[in-house]
Amino acid sequence: MATSLRAAFEDARASGIPQASARPSVAGVWALGRIEARRMLLHPSFLIGMAFAIFVMRGAFGSGGTQMDLVENVAWVLGGILVGVLVGTVLTTNIAAMRPRRDQTQELFGALPAPPETRTVGVFAGLLLGPVTLSIVLTACAWWAFRSNEDIGPHIDLFLAVQIPLTVAALGAIGFAIGRWVPSLLGGPVVIAAHIMTGIFWAVPWVLPTSTDVDRPRHMVYLVAAITTWVALALARDRRTAPRFLIAAIAFAVGVVAASQQLPPGGL
Repeated sequence: MATSLRAAFEDARASGIPQASARPSVAGVWALGRIEARRMLLHPSFLIGMAFAIFVMRGAFGSGGTQMDLVENVAWVLGGILVGVLVGTVLTTNIAAMRPRRDQTQELFGALPAPPETRTVGVFAGLLLGPVTLSIVLTACAWWAFRSNEDIGPHIDLFLAVQIPLTVAALGAIGFAIGRWVPSLLGGPVVIAAHIMTGIFWAVPWVLPTSTDVDRPRHMVYLVAAITTWVALALARDRRTAPRFLIAAIAFAVGVVAASQQLPPGGL
């Protein structure tokens, strides 16, 4: 039994991804990014997430019995699509992280001349080219649609607009990193449920308008630190090196400090 166990460990080590010293090439990352962006945007989980969010948002704001003009309808539909992008990004990046394991191709990456980090960086490039770029376009359209709304228009500014694509990037990084370390289809839904049911996400939301008197520099640090933390953890799954865990730990600490300074008086 001990011999069989030792042989199994040796086989696993032999089939593991080699510790390549090369860096991911720009051409390889760009090629993978374009493919991943298309797959993310067209994946059923992303489309279903957007459709569900549109249905909920339109039902919530359309059930009040008040008549809304075309611009208001378009504005709320765009708002629903943006919420759907956030939900769909978590689900689709989580599934993208598990694709090599599901297709049983993880060990084949070791035969490629590119280092193992190429695929991870390629997925993040796809996140930027796909959901993040889509969120930028939708944010610009929503800004135009909401600017004439007397209740919402005064709260829209550049600070609010920048937070939306950063939030998409942060949630995508969380979904992908969770999928790398905990390869389960429940990872994405758990992240979404945590955002709804965990108090800290309500105390320090991802997106805050300037009218809430939020400390804008600290909030931006909070968003960037969250992205850095999860990107570093995802890369650490490819190659467990001390610098990557150190970067993740430092970014996490910076994010916690920035978030704690935005909590309401008296805490949660």
